[in-house]
Amino acid sequence: MEENGIQPEDLKLSDKLAIKRTVLAADRTMLAGVRTSLSFIGFGFTIFNVLRYLHEHGPAKFMRPETPRNVALFMLVAGTVPLFVMMIQYFRTLKRMGKESILTNPNFQMAGVIFLLGAILLVTLIGDIILL
Repeated sequence: MEENGIQPEDLKLSDKLAIKRTVLAADRTMLAGVRTSLSFIGFGFTIFNVLRYLHEHGPAKFMRPETPRNVALFMLVAGTVPLFVMMIQYFRTLKRMGKESILTNPNFQMAGVIFLLGAILLVTLIGDIILL
């Protein structure tokens, strides 16, 4: 806002409230993205373990040995990559709204932790693929 020469204290109440509504909408969108990404990451981890158990202990081999890994990899990518894009979008939106301390925002921090969790699981799974 300062780039146009307008200071935040110069804004009318309706403009200040509009900025707050936009920030709250960005928060809701970010938290929805975190929730969905966490579901994908958790489901990918769970389905990997279930399919691996079924493959190892099932009476008949109904899937290829790499199927659990491939399904888990897909789910982890489907949860981690969109979360990263969502974090960038959230960061840009809050910067545009004039928020200075984005990195101390708890929503952004929570998204970062979940992204790191997904990235670590993804790297671990890819490392297993390379080592095999």
